[in-house]
Amino acid sequence: MTDAEAILRWYLALTVIALAMLPFVAWLGQALGSARYGLLRPVSLVAFTFVVWWPAASIGVPFQRWTLVTAFVVVAAASWALWFRSGRPTIDVRSLVAFEALWLGMFLLYVWFRGFYPDIINTEKPMEMALLSSVSRSSEVPAPDPWFAGSAINYYYFGYQSIASGINLSSVPVAIGFNLALATVFASTATAAASVGAALLRALGASRFVVAGAALAVVLLLIAGNLETARRYIDDPETTVDAGWWDGVGWQASRIIYDNGVFEPNDSKQTINEFPAFSFVLGDLHPHVLTLPLLAAVVALALAIGLTPPPHSRLRLAGIGGLVGLLYASNSWDAPAGLLLVLGALALSHAFVLRPLFRDGLVVIAGAIVAAAPFVLQFSAPVGVDSSSVPAWLSDLPVIGRLFNTFAFVSWRPSSVRELLIVHGAWLIAFTAFAAVELARDRSLFAAIRRRQHFWIAGGIIAFGIAMAWAPAVLLLGIPLLLACWLAARGDGLSVRLLAGLFAAGFLLALIPEFVYIRDVFNDRMNTVFKLFYQAWLLLSLASAVALLHVVARVPRAFSAPAAGLAGLLVLATFPYTPLSAQDWTSNFALRQGLDGSAYIGRSASGDLAAIDWIATHAEQGDTIVEAPGCSYANAGGAPLSRVSTFTGVPTIIGWHGHESQWRRGEYPAIREVLDVRAAQANAILDGTTPAAEVDARFVILGRQETLGSTDCNLTYPREDDPVGRLQAAGWEIAFESGSTIVFSHPDDPVLARQR
Repeated sequence: MTDAEAILRWYLALTVIALAMLPFVAWLGQALGSARYGLLRPVSLVAFTFVVWWPAASIGVPFQRWTLVTAFVVVAAASWALWFRSGRPTIDVRSLVAFEALWLGMFLLYVWFRGFYPDIINTEKPMEMALLSSVSRSSEVPAPDPWFAGSAINYYYFGYQSIASGINLSSVPVAIGFNLALATVFASTATAAASVGAALLRALGASRFVVAGAALAVVLLLIAGNLETARRYIDDPETTVDAGWWDGVGWQASRIIYDNGVFEPNDSKQTINEFPAFSFVLGDLHPHVLTLPLLAAVVALALAIGLTPPPHSRLRLAGIGGLVGLLYASNSWDAPAGLLLVLGALALSHAFVLRPLFRDGLVVIAGAIVAAAPFVLQFSAPVGVDSSSVPAWLSDLPVIGRLFNTFAFVSWRPSSVRELLIVHGAWLIAFTAFAAVELARDRSLFAAIRRRQHFWIAGGIIAFGIAMAWAPAVLLLGIPLLLACWLAARGDGLSVRLLAGLFAAGFLLALIPEFVYIRDVFNDRMNTVFKLFYQAWLLLSLASAVALLHVVARVPRAFSAPAAGLAGLLVLATFPYTPLSAQDWTSNFALRQGLDGSAYIGRSASGDLAAIDWIATHAEQGDTIVEAPGCSYANAGGAPLSRVSTFTGVPTIIGWHGHESQWRRGEYPAIREVLDVRAAQANAILDGTTPAAEVDARFVILGRQETLGSTDCNLTYPREDDPVGRLQAAGWEIAFESGSTIVFSHPDDPVLARQR
């Protein structure tokens, strides 16, 4: 399939889904006015997939093309029936076309960029491809784990399920669909961001800045980087430009914060400080990226709640709560943030009156629970399991023991002032300008401080002491958080309070991992910093885009030009990352390769790619393959380890050993022993020491990885003593052969009967 055909098929499939869901999405975001059409793409695919996924996960309805087509007919009829029943409300075609043009432009821009480096290799992209391949191939929900045959996926998979809807309806190959999915997420996040920027600025009374606000929200969320690129460029411009992607700012800008003394006094632990521009240059289809447009849409819908005077439609609240629940199934880290935003907006809308707030909050929570229930009931979270650092007597206590095994306090000195300013500095400057303008107009905070001077002085001294001795974030993020909370509660007008609430939620998410982290297989705060900072970036970038233009609109006319100039300089300081990173990633845009993310395998091992295509064609539901066990992140023979299961979705006995250990930490107390046994079983089959009659797997792969091994993975070792003959002696027969890659099957396999 050509790239042009794949793009057209993909666009048409997603467009008909969007048109089917248009009345529903417009109703859901009604309070946003014309800005609600920015939610059409982010919400429509998710809501449509939910209609098939929920019964598939609950009662076993097959997740196949015919069920998707049936669901489309039902959803389209129900959605447009809602439109007719509501009196056929006017659809703002001009705004709809404008947001669709933005989506299509951003989609094609990313497709163009991705075509220069489409390869699904490096970092966790093979993992993401394996999950997407399995979900797209399987009619079961949850789909089989591609790297742990016989078990279902135990990971946040709903985002992949949504992309699988597009793949099934468009019939686009999964290796192309992977890259089109990235473009879809990029474009859908852009329209959701534009919706937030436009709606908030209109509510703030800055109508002349609505278009600029929408554009700036997109730029700060998706194009901006942290201040590391500007810092390096000022320090040494030539080295910064010449360093390359992995050694330069491309990769290093996402690894700013280092922890020291985590396990030993002098150790150094790298945390992850990713941001969207980094993710999209890298081409990372990880759950935190897949969920970005949905979380941005929840931000917009939270604003819609905040802008709507009570009473609220309970059905609409339940629908928004359902999207929060789907956040949990897509990337469980995002659900608490989404719930915080919605409940916070409800609190502002109800002016903190508890009874109606409690009632509406329960509706939202109920919607979230119902939507996420099928996922929650099958998912075993890889956190909250027994930790050696928690005493046995405490770990055994009900509820309390679980909490201590899930949450831990940061016992080492966390982020430095320099690190925090590089990561969050741009947003802190934008908030400072916003707070200064608002506090200059309303001096009630200064009056409150004067009334309790001793309290504030004592608190300031304590906070300063903590910041100096241990956590600088107490001052650097804590003071903005308190100011944002004050403005959210006492600001001049509901729209100002909503904007301040966005800042408050962002600073809170950034502050939490300075004190508390969630225990996982790494037993440090790396993942907590990673996921919460990513959410904070979303909220703070959107809030900053609106705040900068709000400041320009609010300052006296004589100062508006200087304010606009300073805002422009701040944006400029965040801008260099993406062009420099993109240039390095594509080797100066030297060669356009297309959108097939698996084509690179054929350039180094044509037999492997042919075997992948053959397995994808001949394997059936429930089949298992045997290939060399894999170590996480390792490559060999021009492809990632576990490459056949990765690109076909057909489960192998054991794939990436380390990742299965992470995913199943909460499922098996002795998971590493189980995985080691599986690796030994796979190698025994490949060595020919296990007779074929004793093996349930249908196909055995013998390619370069199985014969030459891997220098990076001791689980994948070389086989020099006639591996073909040994497998044939064990009872396997050759079913397919291309180059140096051979696929074996049982002698009685139907595929051999057809070939004879």
